[in-house]
Amino acid sequence: MLSQQKQPKALNIGRPRSPKIDRKVLAAAAKLVLSDGFGTLTMDAIAAEAGVGRMTLYRRWPNKAAIVMDAFVARVDPNTLFPSDGDYLETIRLQMRTMAKAFRGEDGVLIRALLGAAQLDPDLAAALRNRWTMPRRKMAAEYFREGMRQGYLRPDADPDALIDLLYAPIYYRLQMGTGPLSNAYVDAIFDHAMKGFRNDH
Repeated sequence: MLSQQKQPKALNIGRPRSPKIDRKVLAAAAKLVLSDGFGTLTMDAIAAEAGVGRMTLYRRWPNKAAIVMDAFVARVDPNTLFPSDGDYLETIRLQMRTMAKAFRGEDGVLIRALLGAAQLDPDLAAALRNRWTMPRRKMAAEYFREGMRQGYLRPDADPDALIDLLYAPIYYRLQMGTGPLSNAYVDAIFDHAMKGFRNDH
């Protein structure tokens, strides 16, 4: 059962990485996007906020989009993976709840800003897809295939369709503001999806 996912490595050239510097840079990038948005963000601004040299950034990341996406993943990812134990189907519900909880706060503000800016910035669109969307889809698809093998989900289930049914409504409500990302809303999505995908035989 999958509980962790591999993240694409940031650009690494020259001297060994310093985790302390990485944390400072990622925190600075997230702070600046939350306060000023992504469009006006620059590598120089991130370097100044983090108290490091501009070339320190370029030894680690190719552009500001990669930094911001790594900052977002570092904030959200550790708390929104699938639990490694417990009832299989219930872990899906709990994972959806923790994701919705994250999106109710600053992380939701951050991902909304990134999703909007990605429509006009090819670098950010690529970083969003490669550092967040596709690794998360791969993680979920592997988890759902394991559920199919163990008999929790229908053997003919389509993992990609299940991913879309479970998570697209969360992103839609986040982006469109049609209602709160409450536990009740998450539970309703989960219950409706499971009616079609749960293996009751």
